[in-house]
Amino acid sequence: MKLGKLLWIIGSVMINITVGIYIYLSSKAPLDPVERHEYVNDNWQIYGMHWKAEFLFMTMIAIGALYFAFKLKEVSWAIISVGQLILLTTYPIMLGGYQNTTFEMSEMANQMATVVFVFGNLIFLGGLLKLYISDTYLKKWLKWTAIVLSGITFLTFFITYVDIIDWQQALMIGPLINILYLINAFYGAKIKVD
Repeated sequence: MKLGKLLWIIGSVMINITVGIYIYLSSKAPLDPVERHEYVNDNWQIYGMHWKAEFLFMTMIAIGALYFAFKLKEVSWAIISVGQLILLTTYPIMLGGYQNTTFEMSEMANQMATVVFVFGNLIFLGGLLKLYISDTYLKKWLKWTAIVLSGITFLTFFITYVDIIDWQQALMIGPLINILYLINAFYGAKIKVD
């Protein structure tokens, strides 16, 4: 199996694990923003390692997307790649903006990371929607599941980006994105490339 394809599959599966860990970590953190900032810094070894692992898995997905974009020469893969590359810029902001910074600095980093994350996902999910609409590899029921999931998540990130809903409300679609990443992994395994 080609390395790019393998990275897409592994990254798409492993990102679900980091999402689960993030949900767990968030459930332990205080709700008050100042206390939360202190909590993250007090537990930086865990948070920092988590974000570095997530950065690695998202990079694997980006490499896989670029591999498919170059090999298959389809615009959907180019869009997916651009979205994934935008998403990667989130992690240096988080890794550099939280540890041993003032509360105000971490709030600014959080706002920047959120805007980049929402926009990157908007592009990434738009590319996935286009990919699955023109898909020929998946069984019909799975293709339509992928179209519906990528459509719902794309729309959610769009209305978040234009400030119709906030980021906390958008997080409710997390389980749908988890399922979509698993479909992405399966899809990567099905693609025929030279």
